[in-house]
Amino acid sequence: MRYFYQAVLFGILFVSLLSCTEKKEKKTSDDGRTLVEVSAIYEAENDRHLFKTETDTIPAGWTTFRFINQSPMVHFLFFDYLPKGKTSEDLLSEISPVFQESSYLLMEGKQDSAQEVFSKLPDWFGKVVFRGGAGFVSPGQTTETTLFMKPGSYVMECYIKTADGTFHWTKGMTRDLHVTSDTTEVQPPQSPSVVVTTTDDGLDIEGEISPGKHLVKVQFNEENPGMIARDVHIAKLGENDNPEDIKSWIDFNNAQGLVSTAEDPAPTTFIGGTHEMPKGNTAYFTVELEPGRYAWISEQPVSKATFKEFTVSSESEY
Repeated sequence: MRYFYQAVLFGILFVSLLSCTEKKEKKTSDDGRTLVEVSAIYEAENDRHLFKTETDTIPAGWTTFRFINQSPMVHFLFFDYLPKGKTSEDLLSEISPVFQESSYLLMEGKQDSAQEVFSKLPDWFGKVVFRGGAGFVSPGQTTETTLFMKPGSYVMECYIKTADGTFHWTKGMTRDLHVTSDTTEVQPPQSPSVVVTTTDDGLDIEGEISPGKHLVKVQFNEENPGMIARDVHIAKLGENDNPEDIKSWIDFNNAQGLVSTAEDPAPTTFIGGTHEMPKGNTAYFTVELEPGRYAWISEQPVSKATFKEFTVSSESEY
């Protein structure tokens, strides 16, 4: 009889632990949306850049990604939506090496060869869809980005580079994310204080900027995006930050662009944003602003229309 009660007790404990585990995996935001926490970490002893998360499967629907940069370098969270039948192994073996080769050629000053190498991309690359993600985040910063996640298979990646042009995903910074067909009925974030629209001409920005927490709505509306469409990020400018240095650093086609080291993470402080999505999609992100200089910036091409400075003061209007 004693063993019977022990077995019953063990069963109760097991179910209880299982229940706690399920609750831990199914985090939700204050508004009821699925919440996925992802941390960027760096293992110096192995020279590895990694995403740390407890979640690899979520239901479809509006999802908030809380991205925490615990690394001494700049990072971001970028989503590749894979065509049916393709896996992260296919992406890393057939597509990623082409981009890596191009990066190394850029470092060698071989601009033409760096462009020509893209002819090696497989035909199915054209079916990979870039579906947003948490924007550029400097060391010690945290951001939240909310996206509608369609069912299917995604790869999370970061393509910030080391000093020799090696992308972080080559150093381990990729993770799978599976989105099931079960769709939540939760609505998108409401009442944004700022609305940014991407167009072929640049970034259109509406809203009043003041100190405090802001919900930014980003509407993607480019008719003719290139390989990398416009994304939207916010930089908190220091007193001596040079806009030209920032534009050069964030340019994907620049050999030294997107290079981040522990000694020199970036020429400014990035505090969040969202990556590109196809026309007609919408993303949201939150940002905490205090008095000071800031800039809206798009990864490329960077011009007056995609680098817009603004100042936040106690009585600031955009």
